[in-house]
Amino acid sequence: VGRPIVVNSACRCETHNSRVHGSPGSQPIHGTAADIRVAGMTVEELARAAEQVWAFRTGGVGRYPKKGFVHVDVRGFKARWTM
Repeated sequence: VGRPIVVNSACRCETHNSRVHGSPGSQPIHGTAADIRVAGMTVEELARAAEQVWAFRTGGVGRYPKKGFVHVDVRGFKARWTM
């Protein structure tokens, strides 16, 4: 994206995942996901950029506009959502 990507969260242990209300068995527990943001980009702009990355096209891209980040993962099948 031509700008620094800030990783809010990535690999999490099950205890921390539970504390932040992550889904049991979610991608961060497996070390296959990150919640990211980029200064100067909207969540929608960043999500569209993530869609251009092959690993994310065949993985997860979740939009969290109220929280200001995009979840990306390499789960091996396409998943999309907005929270």
